[in-house]
Amino acid sequence: MTAKAASFGTKTRSFVLIDDTATLRELLKDALTRRFAPCEVRDFVDGKDGLKSCLACAPDLLIVDLYLRDTDGREVIRELRRKGLQLKIIVLTAHPDASLPAELVGLGVAGFVDKNSPMEQIERAVQRVLDGGMFFSAAVPPPVPAIGSELELPRMGAEALSEREKEVVRLVARGFLSKEVADKLGLSTRTVEKHRSRILAKLGLRDVPSLVRWCLRNGLG
Repeated sequence: MTAKAASFGTKTRSFVLIDDTATLRELLKDALTRRFAPCEVRDFVDGKDGLKSCLACAPDLLIVDLYLRDTDGREVIRELRRKGLQLKIIVLTAHPDASLPAELVGLGVAGFVDKNSPMEQIERAVQRVLDGGMFFSAAVPPPVPAIGSELELPRMGAEALSEREKEVVRLVARGFLSKEVADKLGLSTRTVEKHRSRILAKLGLRDVPSLVRWCLRNGLG
């Protein structure tokens, strides 16, 4: 387990890393502590131990392998959701499949990365998800989650949003960050952040993956 002390006044980000490949864990720990200092990285071989750590103290981001030696990464995510934790999640796998992104977005996952990708791509995925966006490996198609995905969605339709909110939500659901949305719509980043918060509150949603599913269900994808 690796921890890096925070300097005064600087927020220390926390990560939980669950992967049964020792070499990858060490590489990821080094990359995270270098790029996101000051930060704390709690790493685990087994899914059950990583799950306990998340439940005891929720991290800013969970990075979990899809196939672990003691359980399936999806089961770890499902248990976190059952317990009400809405933390940000990136899934890693050495065996990407075209159907996985849609399934993972249905579980509220914000990122999916092929473990064979360069470490720089994994770092970009972490940064984008921490910033509130989504990241899916270029090796697989973009996610198109089914209407019957596992997390419940609000019943209200697109008519609940104003025209400006619909413009914002379409771009947010496509994975654009607030600054990118602001540039495209000629708004300030602060205004987009306000729209984004208001949209999530109005729909009763907590994260971008859920918003993606709501948009697709309501023809705003």
